[in-house]
Amino acid sequence: MWLYLSPGFLSVVAHRTEPEKLLVRARHPDHIHAVFPGVEVIHMSHADYPYRVVLDRTVVQSTVADYIKNMTYDNFKGSIEDANYHGVCLDVWRTMWAYGSRYRRGGV
Repeated sequence: MWLYLSPGFLSVVAHRTEPEKLLVRARHPDHIHAVFPGVEVIHMSHADYPYRVVLDRTVVQSTVADYIKNMTYDNFKGSIEDANYHGVCLDVWRTMWAYGSRYRRGGV
């Protein structure tokens, strides 16, 4: 699952050998630290997502639920402070806008 949150982009997947755990991955270590402060991030320089942390599913679930519960912005892109990350999210928005164009016209 990809999570685009105001403080950063995370990829969350099931842990391959520990079913009660999730692997939270990022391309920038600050993205993990901003969402999960105090965790020890592992660095794997040759990985697609070089920054990782293994967390209990319940920790990820409650953290994401709290983020949603405390959300106050009415425009996601406007909530992003990091200029580089904002540009990336704008690119994603443009790509998804183009993807949705046929559905806006009523096509399937």
